Amino acid sequence: MQSPQAELLERAEQYCRQRNLTLAKGNAFGFGVHGSVFPCSRPTGLRTALKIHERLDPYLRERDVYLRLYDHNVERIDGHHVPQLIDFDDDLLAIEMTVVVRPFVLDFGGAYLDRPPDYDEAILKEWQRDKAEQFERHWPAARSILYALERFGIYVADVNPGNIAFVESESA
Repeated sequence: MQSPQAELLERAEQYCRQRNLTLAKGNAFGFGVHGSVFPCSRPTGLRTALKIHERLDPYLRERDVYLRLYDHNVERIDGHHVPQLIDFDDDLLAIEMTVVVRPFVLDFGGAYLDRPPDYDEAILKEWQRDKAEQFERHWPAARSILYALERFGIYVADVNPGNIAFVESESA
């Protein structure tokens, strides 16, 4: 039986073979709750990020968020770079996007389209306190980015300083 990480890498390799991309093995950008992100490069030299999801539902949510952002030509939100959708593969649960630098907004695997998550008032208040503590002085700016995404019908529940990053932030 193959490990989940090995299975994700195998799908990343298949995606790259099908599109004549080069996969930078052993140098994953990150591993998360929903999958792994691998660095790739296109024949043109463009470096891209390839996210391979473990499960269908988070993949579909994230793919649809990137399609919504693509449809609205969103490249930045409040000065933060947003990865641009390049391609996707529903069979491999793969999303290929541009690589962005700080400041950025990324990782929409925990986002919802056209409706906020169903939190009761107590959980919502606790969530707000937790996020204010995590982002510290950047919380008002992070909250502004979340409000901007909501104007596109994108509700991000899984937000942290790793996926809304500021230039002077310490976390990746």
